[in-house]
Formats: sequence, C-alpha cells, structure tokens
Amino acid sequence: MASNITEGNFLIVNKGVIDSTLVEFFMTFNLMLCAVLIGIAGIVGNVINILNFQKQGLQDSVNVTLTALAVSDIGALFFQLLVNILFNPLWRRVQLPFSSSSVLAMVFFYPHGYFIRVSGFITAFAAFERCLCVVLPMDVKRIITRNVAVVVNIIIFIVLLLYLYPEHSVVYMDWLNIPALNRTVLTFVFRENFEMVMTYTNITNDLFIPYITFLVLIICTVVIVIQLKSKSKWRQSLLEHKLSRGSKTELSIKDKKAVIMLTVVSVLYVSCLTPQCVLITVIGFMQDLKVEGPLWDISLMTISFSSLLETINCSVSFIVYYKMSSKFKETLNSWLPVFKRIS
Repeated sequence: MASNITEGNFLIVNKGVIDSTLVEFFMTFNLMLCAVLIGIAGIVGNVINILNFQKQGLQDSVNVTLTALAVSDIGALFFQLLVNILFNPLWRRVQLPFSSSSVLAMVFFYPHGYFIRVSGFITAFAAFERCLCVVLPMDVKRIITRNVAVVVNIIIFIVLLLYLYPEHSVVYMDWLNIPALNRTVLTFVFRENFEMVMTYTNITNDLFIPYITFLVLIICTVVIVIQLKSKSKWRQSLLEHKLSRGSKTELSIKDKKAVIMLTVVSVLYVSCLTPQCVLITVIGFMQDLKVEGPLWDISLMTISFSSLLETINCSVSFIVYYKMSSKFKETLNSWLPVFKRIS
C-alpha cells in the first residue's frame, strides 16, 4: 500500500494503487496546463461579463445577481490558479522556506472554497428568482426588486465569511524542523481542538452547504421546466380559441430567455461541482483516502479532474451569456466590434 512522506513542500506518494508517474502526469496536465489556461480565460471572460452588465444597466435585478456571480467566479478562479501552482508535483524538487501543502490549504484553498460556495448560493438565488418569474410572472418584479437583489447578494458574501473562521481559529503559524531534510520550514500548526472543530466544520461546509445548494437548484430547475411546458400548452390553447387575456399573464420573450439561460447555468453548476462534493463525502467516510492515507494517490488523481471541472464551471458563463442572451450579445458587439466580426 501507499507510503507517504512529507518533504516540507509537497506530500509525495511513494507507493500506491496508481503509478506515481501517472498521478504526476495528470496533476500537471489537468491543473498546471488545462486549468491554468481555462482559468485565465475565465477571469478575462468574467471581467467582460461585469463590464457588459454595467453597460446594460444595473437597474435589473438579474443583472445585479449575474454581476455578483461574476465577481465571485473571479475570486474562485484567482485562488484556484494559486492552488494549482502550489499543488503541482514539480514543487517537490524546489526547496521552499515554507510548507507548500500547509500554505496551500490555509492561505489559498479555503478562500477558493469560500468563493465556490458564494457562487453556489448566488446561482441558487438567481434560480429561485427565475422560478418566481415563471410561477408568479405578474408579481416577481414587485417581490425581487433591484434593491432586494443587492441586499441578498451582499448578505451572501458577508455571511459565508463564517466559512473561513473555524479553519483559521484552530491553527497558527510556526517553524517546523524536518530531520529528514535537515532544514526548518514555516508551516501551520494544529491546535489541540483541531480534530473536533474540523469534524463539525466539514459536516457543515463540505456536506450540508453544497448539498443544500444542489437541492435548491434542482428543485427550481424542475419547477421551471414543468411550468414552462404547462404554460406553453396553455398558451397554445388560448391561441386556438383566440383569447387575448393570456397576454397579461404570459412571460415575455426576454423573461423566457433569461429563465432558460439561468437554468443552463444551474445545470452546469450542479454537473461540474457534484464530483468534487462526492469526493469530499467519500473521503469523510474512508480514512484511507485522506492525506497520508494509503489511497491518497486515488484522491489526488480524482482531485485533478474535479478541480478542472470547478474551473470550467467558473469560466464558461461568458459563452453561455453570449450564446443565449441577445441583449448581452448586442451590448458586447456594440462595445467590442471584434466579437461581431467573429460571430
């Protein structure tokens, strides 16, 4: 089985179920090549999203929410890039004055997790808003106003800061001597109550919050699909009988496009984030998959793919908006004519 050695700057798996060379290849290819390139493109795309929504005007609650989502995605992608750099196996050949595995977890990994969860909550709020738009088309503008959207998104950013507190409350920085390397490195040291605090924290942050987000997104998406099909049949019936009353309660074309677009965003979030969430759940029940466990190489291999999916989720929103929102496309084409020539 696996025999792990902490060499101060990266946890190395000497022997495991998977050949170490193969693990290093996928860690390097997925995280240092694919994820970095996609992440940089995603940051640029989300900056364009923010500028585009500002040019459209932030009077619309949907634009406010999508702007907040773009800000959160930028934060997630930025810290993911830093995590990918420090999580690369090549660091084991570099003698750093600090333990990169510890710095990775505390300084970069948890902020990345914070922004991922913020993006999930904002996506869930956007899905809920579009669900109301389908169920209560005449009342949604009165219920979810621009100010309500601003307040809700700010609350999401502030409240989820609690995600960062437990981890940082049970560790402190100190110098650690590693006899095998004959040197001292700066690392994070765990306090006595670390195990107890992290047990409850992981249940809340890594299980409860993600699965609740998935549940809300799935419910809202199912309701939207059912309601759209129902309203479509109802509208056809009204047209056949030449009734004009239906136009007062029918969704506008703009609202329909927004509903479909945000439904796609919700489906992408669930699809791309589920593997990472499942991995964390499995690790919680199988001790061998944890750091320094005999199956840690399997976790590393899986992380390389699930992290890449997280990066893709935070990066593809620009493509979704450009393909599915005529207003977004028109604004971008008038602002950056190069996109008009490409399209």
